[in-house]
Amino acid sequence: MNSIEDIIPKTGRIGRFAKIIKKEVPKELFLTLLKDSEKYSSFSPSRKAEWWKETVIKMENELGAEKTKEIMTICGSKCCGLGHRKTVRKKFEESSSIEEFLKKISARDVTYKLIDKNTILAEYQRCFCGLVNATKTAFPNMTYCQCSVEFNRQYFSSAFNKPAKVKLIKTVITGNDSCQFAIHF
Repeated sequence: MNSIEDIIPKTGRIGRFAKIIKKEVPKELFLTLLKDSEKYSSFSPSRKAEWWKETVIKMENELGAEKTKEIMTICGSKCCGLGHRKTVRKKFEESSSIEEFLKKISARDVTYKLIDKNTILAEYQRCFCGLVNATKTAFPNMTYCQCSVEFNRQYFSSAFNKPAKVKLIKTVITGNDSCQFAIHF
């Protein structure tokens, strides 16, 4: 007979999240936080977003806001993989200026603008996270989006080959019309 831990997802983003949770939280909270994750693959996109919202709220209640942000930051470090980092570095190296580089990485729903010599304003006209962008109700805060903060930190640190800092300004999943990040390098 399988234990409940045996049915927790082991693959995909949900499996990766489960591994992070198992490592980062007390054992007695592991199953509480991953409640219904074994059904996750059968959920509709909006139900998946709801599961994430509920899970982050549970994490904040059980672990506190700072530990939850730390966990979401770890998730973001896994999302910005080597392929993303190599590609953005190559685009930067092939650009004659930061402005040219920002034009190369801007797309229809994503714009990057140089605000001053060390700051970029990133604006996304929609949520790009496939795990939560189908949410029907707003998330209560921006904690989940610490994942995107870390993704952008790694992305731009790789591009510029030096540390970048990212500040989250607003997000679509909390009810705003766009996501905005200030990237300092």
